[in-house]
Amino acid sequence: MEMYTVWVPASANARLNALRSWLERHQEQLLVTLSLLVGLWLTARSIYELVA
Repeated sequence: MEMYTVWVPASANARLNALRSWLERHQEQLLVTLSLLVGLWLTARSIYELVA
């Protein structure tokens, strides 16, 4: 991303601002989804270790 901002600063600035605003709007949903995925992965791993 740093090299992208060096080569095309105007376009990179617009895209990074769009990404930043999207992350601000969806931060809570993103955290819940990532936590759910990690929890499911840990549960599946634990069940596999108990069975194997």
